[in-house]
Amino acid sequence: MSEIRHNPCATCGACCRSYIVPVCGYDVWLISTRLRLSPESFLSMVPQRQPNAEGFRLEAGGPTFELALDKRGRLHPKQPCVFLVRLAGGHDRCGVYAHRPLVCRSYPMSLWRGALYLRQEALCPPNSWPPDVVKPQPWRAALQRQHMHFDIYREVAARWNARVERSPGQRFALREYLSYLLNAYDRLAALFAATDDETMHRVEASWPTPPRPDGDLVTLWQGAEDPPWRQYLRRVREVLSVFYPEASAEAALQPAVADGV
Repeated sequence: MSEIRHNPCATCGACCRSYIVPVCGYDVWLISTRLRLSPESFLSMVPQRQPNAEGFRLEAGGPTFELALDKRGRLHPKQPCVFLVRLAGGHDRCGVYAHRPLVCRSYPMSLWRGALYLRQEALCPPNSWPPDVVKPQPWRAALQRQHMHFDIYREVAARWNARVERSPGQRFALREYLSYLLNAYDRLAALFAATDDETMHRVEASWPTPPRPDGDLVTLWQGAEDPPWRQYLRRVREVLSVFYPEASAEAALQPAVADGV
């Protein structure tokens, strides 16, 4: 949204008071390292009603959880985001706008079958995003990037979960998972930095978006072509293979690409 001159988000803040904001590992790493904040100071652990590939466990066979931005007061969608700042004149502003989560960067747009559209349930005031001022490419790039990083996060979480499942009877603390998360993304950051802008653009532009087959990676990996996203994901797996090597083979069997982000 920062690429778009017309920006009604500048003083709105409606979405910052109306959602539980899910985050991926990249979001956690970026906010934590850039702002020197402990993840525990801005995150909440939310039980998943329906387990999916983004969920992490703290004990073998236990419930799955996902990470979300914390709220001021109790964790409830109608509470203000922990990073929402009240400005003079009654306006609101994101206090971490330059490092805001990926889902915040792509809101209120979505992609389906390659078509970019405004979400029907968007909380933006009427006519906030008139067609003549919305440039599709920045939004499309933000959504492609979001799908890429959430899929990478599923790879990271899969390795942790494989480790947990190999430790029956042991209860892990949230701080242990967050420490693993930061360490994993410190290593992935070197891969990000070593990938030039042109290559990364091709990777993000080729990344699969909904609708995607239920077979996930197994299905998407088939075929004679070797698109940039697939090449990059293999490199991600190589980087992550140093974590819990005994569980890596099991983790690689877990579906890492899923619908619905």
